[in-house]
Amino acid sequence: MADIETKEDESSEKSEERLELITGRQTAAILMLLFDDDEAAKILKRLEPEEVEALGEAMFSVADVDAGQIDGSLDRFLFLTKNQSMLAYKSDEKVGRVFRQALGTSRAETMMNRFAPKRPSDIAALLKWMPTKDLAELVSNEAPQISAVLVTFMTPEAAAELLQHLPPELQEDLVYRVATMGPVSANAIGQVHALLENSTPSEEEEVAPPVELGGVMDSASMINNLPKQMSTAILKGVTKRDRKIAKQIEDEMFVFADLMNLSKKDIGTVVRKVDTSILVPALRGATPELKDMIFAAMSKRAAETIQDEIDDAPPQPMEEVLGAQKGVIAIAKVMLDNGEITMSTGGADYV
Repeated sequence: MADIETKEDESSEKSEERLELITGRQTAAILMLLFDDDEAAKILKRLEPEEVEALGEAMFSVADVDAGQIDGSLDRFLFLTKNQSMLAYKSDEKVGRVFRQALGTSRAETMMNRFAPKRPSDIAALLKWMPTKDLAELVSNEAPQISAVLVTFMTPEAAAELLQHLPPELQEDLVYRVATMGPVSANAIGQVHALLENSTPSEEEEVAPPVELGGVMDSASMINNLPKQMSTAILKGVTKRDRKIAKQIEDEMFVFADLMNLSKKDIGTVVRKVDTSILVPALRGATPELKDMIFAAMSKRAAETIQDEIDDAPPQPMEEVLGAQKGVIAIAKVMLDNGEITMSTGGADYV
């Protein structure tokens, strides 16, 4: 019995040593080379662009592996997947089919929007594969409304990069249209999808409800990733067009979490001008990292006092917490405008 256990232990140790020789990326690459072409292609279709690039590079790097390393990769794959079930595979498609069959397409989509995990749309997936310069050319030649819908499916960083390839008048127009977009029909989204796939939009009856896209926060996120000179010019252009919308965008460009981008000295300068009645509820909604930074900028006694008040205060509505944070932001913005503090966040600089 002892001999059997010893052999099992030795076998386990050898298996673990073999696993350590093969990295996860190499394991995936070896498996891809073992699959037939159709199977490998189906897997690639489900990956993100950066994952495809990394996997392709790894597939070239493992072309000369020996039989032992192949065995090691298979051992690693089995080791990592032995406790996995197949329930998750295409479960979203299964749930969708069942609900549509039971409730009808329209009611099923409405119901699933309440509880289904949010997934990247087909449009967002297509955009990942297109160079920004090509997208900028596409946007320049399309109807402004369709271009604005397309931009809302991009990450803020990618949207900001696209803006930099457009003439100033289009930059301002896109930012404004995104900020004021609101509900978008399924037909408009279908036009964007067809545009990216270079196909004809479907003429089927529209059954999906309108989707809320855009908003001032989306526009603010784009501008925050632009160089200061460009972001300032765009905001001035939007202000001439609609002062209220420009103010809303500017307000969203600076949120409570952005205090993390201040120096310890500047955080202390801001905190000293904030009344305790505002600071205490504001910190209730702060991340531990931001709270630590703010406490570090205060005296030990002051930080302990604030922490005690936070601990002793009863639960507060989220509206009050957000209102208090906006109060702190308002004070910080005045100080930024006066040059008392400086902050850099994303592509836009605040001075």
